[in-house]
Amino acid sequence: MVQRVALRRHPFRKGSAGQIGFLLSSVALGTVMFCGQGQAQTAVPAAGQQSQQADLRNFDIAGQPLAAALAAFNRQSGIQVSQASGATTNVTANAVRGRMTSQAALATMLSGTGIPFRFTGNRAVVLGASQGGSDASVTPDDGSTVLDTITVAGGRGNATTGSGYQGTPDWVYETPSSLSVVGREAIQAAGVRNTRDVFNRISGVYAGEGNGSFPTVSPNIRGLQDSGRVVVSIDGARQNAQRGAGFGGGNYISNSGQAFVDSAFIRAVEVEKRTSATSGSAGSLGGKVEFQTVGADDLIADGRTWGVETNTSTGTNNYYFQGSVLGATRLGDTPFSLTGGFSNSNLGEYAIGRNGDSATTETNMKNMLGRNNWGSLFKLEGDFGDVQTSLSWMHQDNSFLYGSSGGESLNHEDARNDSVTAKFAWDPESTLIDMKGLLWLNDSMTNEVREARTNGTPQTSDDTPETSIDMGTKSFGVSLENTSELDTIAGPLTLNYGAEAFRDLATSSAYSETIAVNPDWASSYTAFSPPGRRDMASIFLNGTLEPTDWVSVSAGIRYDWSRLKGTTSYFNRRVTTVINPARVAQAVTTWGAWGQIYDVTNYTFRTAVCTTGINPTTGLTVNNVLRTRTCNALNAAGEMIDGLWYVAGDIVPATQDPPVEDFPEYEVDIDRIDSAWLPSATVEFKPVDWFRPYASYSESYRPPTILEAFLTGGTPGDNVGITFAPNEHLRSETAKTYEIGTNISLDDVLTGGDSLRVKAAVFYREIEDFIVMGDIYTSEVSSRTYRSFVNVDGTTRMKGIELEGNYDTGAYWLGGTATLLDTKWPTKTEIFSNGSQTTTGDIFATSGN
Repeated sequence: MVQRVALRRHPFRKGSAGQIGFLLSSVALGTVMFCGQGQAQTAVPAAGQQSQQADLRNFDIAGQPLAAALAAFNRQSGIQVSQASGATTNVTANAVRGRMTSQAALATMLSGTGIPFRFTGNRAVVLGASQGGSDASVTPDDGSTVLDTITVAGGRGNATTGSGYQGTPDWVYETPSSLSVVGREAIQAAGVRNTRDVFNRISGVYAGEGNGSFPTVSPNIRGLQDSGRVVVSIDGARQNAQRGAGFGGGNYISNSGQAFVDSAFIRAVEVEKRTSATSGSAGSLGGKVEFQTVGADDLIADGRTWGVETNTSTGTNNYYFQGSVLGATRLGDTPFSLTGGFSNSNLGEYAIGRNGDSATTETNMKNMLGRNNWGSLFKLEGDFGDVQTSLSWMHQDNSFLYGSSGGESLNHEDARNDSVTAKFAWDPESTLIDMKGLLWLNDSMTNEVREARTNGTPQTSDDTPETSIDMGTKSFGVSLENTSELDTIAGPLTLNYGAEAFRDLATSSAYSETIAVNPDWASSYTAFSPPGRRDMASIFLNGTLEPTDWVSVSAGIRYDWSRLKGTTSYFNRRVTTVINPARVAQAVTTWGAWGQIYDVTNYTFRTAVCTTGINPTTGLTVNNVLRTRTCNALNAAGEMIDGLWYVAGDIVPATQDPPVEDFPEYEVDIDRIDSAWLPSATVEFKPVDWFRPYASYSESYRPPTILEAFLTGGTPGDNVGITFAPNEHLRSETAKTYEIGTNISLDDVLTGGDSLRVKAAVFYREIEDFIVMGDIYTSEVSSRTYRSFVNVDGTTRMKGIELEGNYDTGAYWLGGTATLLDTKWPTKTEIFSNGSQTTTGDIFATSGN
């Protein structure tokens, strides 16, 4: 249900340097919808009835100004609070101590203040409205001041702004886990040029990209990146497309995530830095990133039925235009609302700086060549009281370049990405049911056109013609979860359980004039997006027990199952040489037959002497003996071999035929099933209200991606690809993560109304069978090695410290993040996710080991 509140000013100021806010266009959203029963209404239960069904909680709130009291109520009840317009500050709330319902706690807190309140549904309450719904704007007899209507909302994930760094909501500092949230206002204030920029100020996270022209993002969390190690999703729709190549360094042996996300439509980015037994974590090794799209409540102000938002910016260095327009409307008296938006980003070729020395030149610069992106978002939401529904579609069309800016090897890319989700949430007035369901589809298709270029190969001396490559990944999945709250003799127990499953289908093809004649040459263009199928399914259960008001214990278990299925093939270059042994020359032909081809001068002389008896050089008659000898030589029997003459009976030395080259193909059928049980546990302590240390342990598991399992072919070029071969024995990665951290939430620290928020964590992770690029022998070819994805032999260890903090007075704020990360590999790895290479050490493996 739609829920909001908070008595804190957002620490960010509106606008940012270089950004121009003006009316881009107007949006007219019109539709006619019919709902048989009209808009659903939720009955308001009496206070006693509500109390019977609400959960009991421990409260310890001192008597204090209302703003601070509501902040404490927020933390202890799990109900998020946000600033209400026109709220006054001369109201003092009563102390609340003891075990009671959230309603009873709020009633005690507001007793005698003259501020009425009314529950509007399960875990939603309006301050300033009586239970009977009467106007609360009057002044009570006791002279206290009545606040404007404030909506109090429960549940994690609704609020995206608060008193934390970058406007992080307060519920993040009540969560015993390394979690970060970047809200829409923070995204806009940062002046995001690329979606990757969103992660610049999150501790333990960054999102680098080997090619600046690519409108993709592949977040790195605590040193883990790409290949699904970090799950990236849009409203729950996974962005699972992968693509191999070292775009920045031209190595063609890295593995990059291909998540297309338009930041113009994002209301918040939620980053979890470790895995858990919760929905959306299947197959994740090190966390997940969820992009949440804008909805009607983000655009429509309270009391309004429609709203419009426009954003535009421009700048220097070929930063031509970046803008969006979004609109939303309530559809009359129906329970539905409609949101729509369009965006465009037009960036030219980035010009590098001129001061100092740089290894980047016109001929080797391969990124920041420009792009033009169009995006659209359509979302239909339904509010039926206890049931919330949402149907959304984000469409993106991206055109961009990469290659050499010298102009001889440009590659034109057109990428389309569609993310479709259908959600429902059912939260009746029952502590046993809080159900959420999701159906999703993500369809990503990229067409790359490689311009014709001069780079002849041993198999062709001609120029490589224009080549078109299609690469696609289609993913679809489903998830269902429920949360139940129980009262046990050991204390309140919250259980969350459910299941999720998804499938990835990858396709690729290449076409050119030369590939039409030599179909096997396509293997050199489709290596980095091989076809195949990957399935994953998962069930999970986690629970949180609060035996006392100062400690909570959480534990969970997840079962992940995966399957890789498909057929691929790889090639080998084979050169066959035939050696002919020495032998005796046979009487096959005559010297005359050989001489008239290879020794014309002597042949002409001998023929004249033999037929006329006259020396053609002197004109004199030769004697009979010389004439007979000449005729015998002319008619001598023998063999001509490779242009040489051998008289019959002579020894012909051993000879070698010209080498014959062919490319045998070896087919590999892959059908592998893998699974893992993954436990997790967390203990949180709450010795005081503002200080919450915790310790956690979790295990995670990631099966190989389609790219890693089916990699084959070669680097782009007109030839048969013989560089890569699939490693059918590639094992899944597994990890164990230990974490100790703390959350600090303080209000009224130095002055009235100020706040301090701190989140700190120390972690240590061990990874087995980490997948990198290396060399393998295959069972069919033992005379040479192939490049392939292999498992590192040994344990990869990662450890780090993360700190995030923010102090806000309302007039000014001071905040920041710090990260220290140390990774120790069991062996020097030759290739990393961004395509860079180390100077020493190789990874080598034998297929099957």
